[in-house]
Amino acid sequence: MQCYRSVSIRLFLSISISILFVLVVVGPQLFVSAQEYQSSWQACSTFLTPSMDSWAVYAARPFKADELVELTPFFIPLESYHTRHSVLDNYVFSFQRNNNNNNNGSEEGDSDSANSNNQESLNVVLLGNGAFYNHHQNPNLKYVQVVQKEGDDVPHLVGFRATRDIVAGEQLYVSYGDAIDNSSSLDENNKMDWFERRGLDAQTMTEDYIESNMIPFYLSKHCSKIYGGVGLPTWRDNILPILSSMHYNGAGADTILEPSNWMELDRLAPFDAGLSDARAKVSIKKGEHIEKSLGLVISRNQIRGTPLGPIAFYWENLKIDHHQHLINLRDDEKLILQYQGSDTNWESVDRFIAYSEITVLPVSGNIGLVRRVGGHGEEEYNCKLMIRSNKDYDTNVGVTLELIATRDIAAGDVLKLNIAPSEFEEEYRLLHDEMEESGQPHHPGIFDSIQEEEEL
Repeated sequence: MQCYRSVSIRLFLSISISILFVLVVVGPQLFVSAQEYQSSWQACSTFLTPSMDSWAVYAARPFKADELVELTPFFIPLESYHTRHSVLDNYVFSFQRNNNNNNNGSEEGDSDSANSNNQESLNVVLLGNGAFYNHHQNPNLKYVQVVQKEGDDVPHLVGFRATRDIVAGEQLYVSYGDAIDNSSSLDENNKMDWFERRGLDAQTMTEDYIESNMIPFYLSKHCSKIYGGVGLPTWRDNILPILSSMHYNGAGADTILEPSNWMELDRLAPFDAGLSDARAKVSIKKGEHIEKSLGLVISRNQIRGTPLGPIAFYWENLKIDHHQHLINLRDDEKLILQYQGSDTNWESVDRFIAYSEITVLPVSGNIGLVRRVGGHGEEEYNCKLMIRSNKDYDTNVGVTLELIATRDIAAGDVLKLNIAPSEFEEEYRLLHDEMEESGQPHHPGIFDSIQEEEEL
């Protein structure tokens, strides 16, 4: 009898400890999740994370075929030559623009500045996760552009749609395109695919799936708490009428599914949160992580005089602690100005000359959309930027950028970063012109300086 009682007591204690662990450790997480994600737009849909020897994007929830998996929060078209001599060239999509061609397709890769049809070849830099989807021969995503009307081939929406049903934890892939003709000749020997032109291996060592029991851990570490880009107002009033008109006229990015079925409206925030107006998805406590994303390290010569300038972190914009950390990373051989191209036989080289040349470009996530108030005493900041090495993830590409709350932030609050904005007005003019073309939402104050000058 004593033996049975001893076993029963041990069993009772074991069960009690397990229940206590669930209540203390898991319970609060479940409670917080239920409190924070009261609306679908607050929930995490995709996330970027290191995976084996590279970075990869995974689905945080299931998606249906043809659903919009990602609405790119912000995109910047620019001439192809601006990316040709930097690592950014490996992270852009390309498309043709002119006044006579309604071109909705796009392949990721290089392009010349013009072709025989007098089309302007542009690269488009995508924020969000768009630049970091890996390649697959049978991708589960497709890149889509939406244009306003026939003859106007400026994208008014850039995104990625599911080619089939996708399960939570599945890696998200796009196609980097079929063989690209590298000359006017049709000789097969002159055709190279995206990887061959860069001397890269098409096989990326990443996990195809994250185990279901590990998904909550990844969500807690890698899901962004920032909402950026198009919200319900712009989607409903501007984008959806364009899509519907194109759909019923048999044209547009995709005519198979009615645009009203592309996404559930409650997955869009009740506000737009464009450039310099990114908002907190959920309530965030002081000291908590807001977003972790990847920034490319590029020479300032590749950014100056382009529309990318206002979202880039120039050396002079960064704080002293950022400077010291970047110097330490350089001393520890964990920071390079990576470049590879035809002039280096596609070998990766380090083009570092001086620290003053270092520019960090936040090409993933929403950090590039956060308002910068470091040079404006009248606005109080509520977050700060941390810069960390990517060498710990077995890659020399860029640095990890992490946004941390410096005080409590309520859901829906505008995020304000204690870093000064770029002071080069010509870059704001270029960006303003592109945004006028594409109609992307933004905080109007970002262009105050150039508008005041025009009024004078």
